[in-house]
Amino acid sequence: MKTDVEFRPSMEELLEKLATPKFRGLNQQANDETIKRMKQSVPILIGIGKAGDHIPGMRKNLILHAGPPITWNQASGPLKGAIIAGLLFEGLAKNKEAAIEMMKKGEVDLEPCHDHNAVGPMAGIITSSMSVYIVEDQLSGYRTYSNLSDDRGDFRGSSIRFGVYEKSAIDYLHWVENNVAPVLNQAIADVDGIDFLPIIGRSLLMGDDCHVMTNAATLIFSRILLPGVIKASPKKEWIEKIASQIYQDESFSLNAIMATCKAIADAGNGIPHSSIITTMARNGTEFGIKISGLGEKWFTGLAGVGRGFLMPGITPADVNRDMGDSAITETVGLGGTVKSLSGSNLDTIDNTLKMYSIAHSESDSFLTPGIDDRGPPLGFDLLKIVKTNTTPTINSGLAHKNMNRYMAGTGSLHPPMEAFIKAAVEFSEVEVPLTQMQP
Repeated sequence: MKTDVEFRPSMEELLEKLATPKFRGLNQQANDETIKRMKQSVPILIGIGKAGDHIPGMRKNLILHAGPPITWNQASGPLKGAIIAGLLFEGLAKNKEAAIEMMKKGEVDLEPCHDHNAVGPMAGIITSSMSVYIVEDQLSGYRTYSNLSDDRGDFRGSSIRFGVYEKSAIDYLHWVENNVAPVLNQAIADVDGIDFLPIIGRSLLMGDDCHVMTNAATLIFSRILLPGVIKASPKKEWIEKIASQIYQDESFSLNAIMATCKAIADAGNGIPHSSIITTMARNGTEFGIKISGLGEKWFTGLAGVGRGFLMPGITPADVNRDMGDSAITETVGLGGTVKSLSGSNLDTIDNTLKMYSIAHSESDSFLTPGIDDRGPPLGFDLLKIVKTNTTPTINSGLAHKNMNRYMAGTGSLHPPMEAFIKAAVEFSEVEVPLTQMQP
């Protein structure tokens, strides 16, 4: 009789198999190489262009989203709202009802941003006509992408990323495309590209986490951009409006930071026998990871619900499961890894010390606030996570569980161990070459 029961080794059996000297020796060499490549990457923001012209595999009937693969039926309220917004923005649907009907009929494809060298915060929606930041690793030529911020600077999260599809949100996105993106592209060209590593390093020491909190990074980024914005803006009122919008959008720099972190993480991809995590992402339903030595396969578990600071009138019951590709910042040691959203400075330091225990190395590019002469933890090791039963701390924006609702707040959480155990089981089944098994 056929059964759907999935048999797995016990945790003791799994850890024993992963702890053999020959297996660990090969694994440590692979992890060292992964970290070496991450540290050698030289990501530079080189410009802005249309997603359809730059993102590999992008097409008119494709919508990219945050997190692991998902279907329309599985999608949460805020992700569905963002998909509707994407269809309205592209002109593929005239209203919400038409957009929903298109999705139900399968006329539009959904694929993860991460599977196309891209990242997007919260819902993560990228469509063919949207402009994206282009980050290039100067060592390899590899490129990564992120959409531009669609935050209207009203401190309410009234944007597509949170699943809002009201007309004012769509109109604002068109204004960004037609007016802001070309000006910013010229401003980036005027300075021959922007290296975000020193921006991240300085902003960490100024109090940012470079994920949920990017106040300092946005100020530094805008300072670099402003001369070019003044030069490229055809009208004085454009200068005032663009500068004001950047000033009011505290998370304006996040998207470029994410593409930078994606370039660093991806530099460590594809190393056989490496257990370093190169992707952590959420789609509002599931949390997913990718492992350097396990190719492009996703390993998933039910996404958790963040806890933290809620907007007025919002209750914990209103908060959707975690979502967004912005955990790529934690993947390379930023965000919740180096700064707690609640508690004292001692709580933050204690959390970071725990993160060191599950990482393979430390960053050479940044300093960890409050911890002398140490870089942030770099390269979360799948095997250490499973062995210690400790998952990374992730800071996150909180979306309302219903579509077309403004943000619910900000918070943090630990992702489910389920995804990591699934990956560890498969990792334990990877064959060790015979040359490595000989005494």
